[in-house]
Amino acid sequence: MKELNMKVNPLYSEVDLSIQFHFEFVLGESKIGEALVSTYAIQDNSEMPPYNKGISYRKTSKCAVIDRFEVINETEKLCMNKLHHFLQVIGMREIHSGYDLYQEA
Repeated sequence: MKELNMKVNPLYSEVDLSIQFHFEFVLGESKIGEALVSTYAIQDNSEMPPYNKGISYRKTSKCAVIDRFEVINETEKLCMNKLHHFLQVIGMREIHSGYDLYQEA
């Protein structure tokens, strides 16, 4: 099987103040699907240990929501694994799939 490549195009949304990523999945020379993911900062209730001179601050985590995920059926798992790996590498603590809601409707 040919190597699966994932092209990433980051975008900034002024509407909801999020960073969005548009992904294209390519197998060989053929585009087999795409995805759109929005990322958000979420407040963590825990505080970080004091830094210098007793200053402490709230920890901010990042969350990703998969807004759209459309790929050829037999490559769905492979593409989703690659997408999840990328999101974990860039520090997404939580990953939610908002696209499931649209498929049921």
